[in-house]
Amino acid sequence: MRFRKYSRKHAFNILYQWDITGEPLEEVKKNYWKHLEEVYKNAANLAEDLLRRIESGEDVNVELYSKKFETLADEEIMAERLRKKLYTVYLLLKAAEEFHNFTLTFTGWISERSRAKLQKAKEILAEIKRILETVKGINGEDRERIEELEKFVLGVEENPPQDFDTLRELEERFRQKVFELSKTYLGEIKDFATKRVNEDMGEIKEYAEKLLNAYKEHQIEVDSTIEEFLKDWTLDSLGSVERNLLRLGTAEFMYVGVQDPGRAFNDYIDFAKAFVGKKAAKFVNGVLSAIYNKKVAAKGGETKENPSEGEG
Repeated sequence: MRFRKYSRKHAFNILYQWDITGEPLEEVKKNYWKHLEEVYKNAANLAEDLLRRIESGEDVNVELYSKKFETLADEEIMAERLRKKLYTVYLLLKAAEEFHNFTLTFTGWISERSRAKLQKAKEILAEIKRILETVKGINGEDRERIEELEKFVLGVEENPPQDFDTLRELEERFRQKVFELSKTYLGEIKDFATKRVNEDMGEIKEYAEKLLNAYKEHQIEVDSTIEEFLKDWTLDSLGSVERNLLRLGTAEFMYVGVQDPGRAFNDYIDFAKAFVGKKAAKFVNGVLSAIYNKKVAAKGGETKENPSEGEG
């Protein structure tokens, strides 16, 4: 019961893909679960690989790794908590990459005294500060450690190096500071992704399958019920996101049952808001509320505004 929100999210993703592709539902499910497991394993393996390289002192191509972490962070089917960690590592590596660009540009200033290159170098440092500010916004718990990096960059800005050796030394120091901070997130990514595959996935998948099977077995009844509560709309005229959120929510409330309908409603509203917007969230909430109150709660004497507790 710990992962109901994730189960609902994955069940919705599968139903949405089935709706827009027209492929058999069983095929969509099979491919989806396979891909989900692969991306979690990829995240764990990538984190482990970079962590090993950092700890062993091997050379790290920060540009290559930053792109890999960015790509994984874009995988919306993964848990948001993990995506934030992946995005954080991407940003930290991006900062190291930008500092290297600063080093190359400032080398031109030292050797040529080109004002254009000096201005470019200042712009790169400003970009690094913006990246670190974003990292700090995502990870408030590591504020002090991130601020140390910001102070380092500010020090370079206020007291720029006057020779090549100092410049290269500053780049290496910044790089090592980035790696040291990244190690924390890499360990968390590896542990979270590994646990999700080896321990959590069964429970998440079990409830998601229950929701999908409820819709599959009662598709005609579910779609007819939704049509009954639509005003000035038909099910086919709705956007695919709204249509399939209503399908899943109706199937869950009518044929699966929930111990905590309030939390279930919040999940469906959050999904609609994230995928489409506030207007869609209000619409989904209105239709699901009407269905729940008249088709489900009326039988048990309980309305959506007074949900029971217990879906821990």
